[in-house]
Amino acid sequence: MELLENTEDFERLLAEPLAIIFKHSTSCGISAHALDETERFLAENPEQAIYKVEVIESREVSDYIEAKTGVRHASPQLLVLRGGAVVWHDSHAGVTAEAIATCLG
Repeated sequence: MELLENTEDFERLLAEPLAIIFKHSTSCGISAHALDETERFLAENPEQAIYKVEVIESREVSDYIEAKTGVRHASPQLLVLRGGAVVWHDSHAGVTAEAIATCLG
């Protein structure tokens, strides 16, 4: 997973046909489980890129994503953007390898 560390990184993703963003709290057990699920998805789909925001360390980026997408912040949280628009998002126990795969269909 590539780490998004500034708002310019996120802006670059808005121009991509598909972008998956995982918002992760490094101090939360639920987020650790969602990270495991996201990594499991990546292991099963190595061609897919997922971008990670560590919300405690990069609060500005996390807040910027909320402002730009209109999706209220949660962590853990996964957002799927197509052409810069959010087409799916979920948080907490909803972030699973199966849910990501289903969303991408």
